[in-house]
Amino acid sequence: MSRREWARRALLVPAMAALASGVLYAGACGGGHDDGSSGTSAGAELDDVIYEGGATDEALVALLAAEPKTDASQGTVFDAPEDGAALPGDTPPALSFHVGGAAIRTAPPAGPALRRAAGALPAARDGGAPHAPVWAELGALLGPVRAARAHGTPINGRAYFLVFSTEAREGLLRVFTTKLSYTPDAAAWDELRSAGAPITVHVTNAVFENNRIAPGGGPFAGEPVTFSIEP
Repeated sequence: MSRREWARRALLVPAMAALASGVLYAGACGGGHDDGSSGTSAGAELDDVIYEGGATDEALVALLAAEPKTDASQGTVFDAPEDGAALPGDTPPALSFHVGGAAIRTAPPAGPALRRAAGALPAARDGGAPHAPVWAELGALLGPVRAARAHGTPINGRAYFLVFSTEAREGLLRVFTTKLSYTPDAAAWDELRSAGAPITVHVTNAVFENNRIAPGGGPFAGEPVTFSIEP
């Protein structure tokens, strides 16, 4: 290691330590998701939303800010339950759906930010590639940690927003998930059973890149399904 490179790293290490301490302190004090696959949103307007499969509230905010498009190849279609089905009330069912078209979009190609997250830049440095600026290294080091502390790993790929409603109550239950199925837990199932009326569920989906809707990634409105729950 050259004397210049040694001096550069000697300045970088204490700066990293100071910034890391501030970020971790802010993450410990601030509200948000745990690092697990589910949680609740930080915003009061989304406090009732159930998150599954690593879905994040930042991605949901981005989805809700955009106008859904109608595209049969990109909207969802329910596999279960069938429209008009009467479901037994004793056991929560598994609701499942798929994206309508044969050409299903997947996660967008990895850009520079995704390659940094995957460790491509550190590998390039080991191989003798030109060094990134100090602040770029700090950003690569601290950016993912801050995101994980605040709201979980950003979504890269498709996610689905399910809204269960009755004629009398819109948004009876809301779920944001990266999965193609949802099984209500006991509390959610009790909420649906207590509606005492047919329930319609709409699904809006989008393709995300780092919690932002990717170009051409929607959101897309799916075909709703209506079911009732037997006593």
